[in-house]
Amino acid sequence: MKLIHTADLHLDSALERHLSKSRAEERRNELLAVFRSIVGYSVSIDAEAILIAGDLFDLCKISRTALDAVISTVVGNPNLIFYYLRGNHDEGAFVEEFKARTGSLPDNFKTFSEEWTSYELTGRDGVKVTITGAEMNGRNNALLASSLRLDEKNRNIVMLHGQVADISGNAEGETIPIRDYRNKGIDYLALGHIHTPSVNVLDSRGKYVYCGCPEGRGFDECGERGFQVITVNPYGIDAEFVPYAKRVVYDINVDITGLSHTEEIVGRVKESALNAGVCEKDLLKARLSGEVDLPTVIYKDQIKKELEPYFYVVRVVDETRPHIDYNDFSADASLKGEFVRMIKEDIDAGKLDEETASKLIRNGIGLLMGIDVPTKQQS
Repeated sequence: MKLIHTADLHLDSALERHLSKSRAEERRNELLAVFRSIVGYSVSIDAEAILIAGDLFDLCKISRTALDAVISTVVGNPNLIFYYLRGNHDEGAFVEEFKARTGSLPDNFKTFSEEWTSYELTGRDGVKVTITGAEMNGRNNALLASSLRLDEKNRNIVMLHGQVADISGNAEGETIPIRDYRNKGIDYLALGHIHTPSVNVLDSRGKYVYCGCPEGRGFDECGERGFQVITVNPYGIDAEFVPYAKRVVYDINVDITGLSHTEEIVGRVKESALNAGVCEKDLLKARLSGEVDLPTVIYKDQIKKELEPYFYVVRVVDETRPHIDYNDFSADASLKGEFVRMIKEDIDAGKLDEETASKLIRNGIGLLMGIDVPTKQQS
């Protein structure tokens, strides 16, 4: 028997922090397309069900477009069961709207509550699995683990949405005290909330798995994104991560030591991106690093502008340091020389660290030379 484990789609996200209004709308539509595509993939591999471990939507107010897309997809696939567990971003509005549209929830759409709810599923191959879930909050979190009762003779999947922590007792809402779920007869703990995929050992029998979000939405969600394909057999449960994102978010380090011209820096970024496997459809954050000679100025806006035709979204962050040879200023009678020597004295006296001194020197000399030095706040 095959199942799909997904979570954190965050449909209807605003997505306007790093994207223009038109690009944000395009990405919202792409997130909806990814949901429909995951369903299509499930059908293509003859999966029995999709486990949605929270945060299907991003806000309590859901657009008509997103509602129509999800409801029509569920109703249009009656042979695929959807197990929908709400996360901290989800509200009851979707389920209520679904009921209002269809009169009652269809048989292939299963929901959970604040108490443990279990469903028995028998696959077309005769394999059986029990799917149990509960929606966590500040009222029930501390008691959930102690109230979980599973038949250890069964193959057991448990669904939760929250942050795993190695604590017990009065854990706060959205915190999963993982120690309390060990030795409970769990084969596969299907989790949502953390957007990076991971598979971890729960105990001698089971594993706890974050499927991650299926599509990176910002520069804090870098790397491959997708979902887990769960295979249930009489002897246990296995999982395989399937990369599936339409666009991958990359955060790459670009050493520009020795470069001084925008043209050279753009070339270095493109070369580094190519080596990292970044494609034209992807989102790129380029962190410029290394040492640059004074008074080199990193014109981030111009670099970004020249890179934009090559990637879907570009962000440029300047993390370079000025190359400083203090001996060059030892006998310099100018204001620059006096300024650098003062900084050097503070370093020697332990009043400044090298990183802070570098920033002061770069900005100070830029001002003395009449150069408008861009700051990191512009990143």
